[in-house]
Amino acid sequence: MPNLAIVSLAAILAAIAIGFIKKTNVGILMIGFAFIISKFYGISNKQLLAGFNASLFVTMMGVTYLFSILIKNKTLEILGQKIVGLVRIKKALPIAIYFVGFVLTAMGPGSIPVLAIMPVIAIPIAFSAGCSPMMLSIIGECGAFGGRMTKITPEGLLTIRLMEEQGITSGIMPVWACLFLTSIVLSVVCYIYYKGWKMEETGEGRRNETAGKFNKDQIISLIGLAALIVGAVAFSWNVGLTAFTIGMILSAIGVADEGACIKAIPWSVLILVSGVGILMNVVLESGGIDLLSGSLTAVMSQRTAAAIMDATACFMSFFSSGLGVVFPTLMPTCGPVAANFGGAVNPSLLVAMVAVGGTVSGLSPVSTTGALIMSGIAADEESDKKYDSSKMFVELFGWAFAALGISFLMAILGVYNLLV
Repeated sequence: MPNLAIVSLAAILAAIAIGFIKKTNVGILMIGFAFIISKFYGISNKQLLAGFNASLFVTMMGVTYLFSILIKNKTLEILGQKIVGLVRIKKALPIAIYFVGFVLTAMGPGSIPVLAIMPVIAIPIAFSAGCSPMMLSIIGECGAFGGRMTKITPEGLLTIRLMEEQGITSGIMPVWACLFLTSIVLSVVCYIYYKGWKMEETGEGRRNETAGKFNKDQIISLIGLAALIVGAVAFSWNVGLTAFTIGMILSAIGVADEGACIKAIPWSVLILVSGVGILMNVVLESGGIDLLSGSLTAVMSQRTAAAIMDATACFMSFFSSGLGVVFPTLMPTCGPVAANFGGAVNPSLLVAMVAVGGTVSGLSPVSTTGALIMSGIAADEESDKKYDSSKMFVELFGWAFAALGISFLMAILGVYNLLV
């Protein structure tokens, strides 16, 4: 019978390929593959289910439930519009949009819900200000990229857990710093490419200036958000349980439709992360991580290790979820890969490269981020025939490869080494 490590790694690749081609949830595929493998290799159900991380699931569900409330009652949308509305100089709008994406993400929801919000905020502002909606959307998404690796976001929590399991004790800050810097560089390149300084000085005026005031429900929601941040950061309360408790209170007093909020939880992402965890546990127990890290080490040198890890994560992220697939697949290899170089390569740097690569190439139009930008621009009544869908598709693929090239170059030049 074939080696279990090889079979389990092949199952991961097969699940990613089938999920991309058939548009099927990769997590469900991985659970199915894990169960089939368990029957052939005598793995008990208890061993199989040990890969399900209940703590992470509850944390992600609690946070996304709370933020689905804030999204459904338009608290986050109005908050973002009001922040941008403070900007009186049109040429500073890209900075404001980046700031909105960064803050909304770093506050706790992570990038998944904010990536959906930013085109909604950025595109109408772009048309009103006379600048490229593609530019403002990408910069807004870069802001979300830059804020995703904090201690209270789902991405940050997952990364911290994966680092701790390998004995990497540097914390999340070096990972955040690398991703933040990359998002800034990508934003600047985008601004230069679209000549963001050449905004039309005449026009109908920005729509966000007429954004409504916060109503009572939205003010209560903002208080709940502040309570989550203070509780998690100042008192080290469990983020998921705190979010659930605040969400319970908000639902009980009727600030949003509970049924709609529950439906708005990104269940597909939760299933994805859980399914990957179950199959990855089989990979881990069978020695597949050692096999994968050995394969990566074989094509790396001390100088190229970070760049190759970044490129690998980028290519995987073209066709799969960073949070759901790329992070839990590649981050566990970082400790062993670093060990194979005898400590000459910093494992925190490799984790950061997975985070960077698995994030910035998400601008691809076959990813959620790129698709949301395309659909948002195409749906706007002012876009008319100026923004052809086929052209936008190619343009976004170009940005995905540009992001890969920028991060790869920064890794080769040793820029990231200065941050870890």
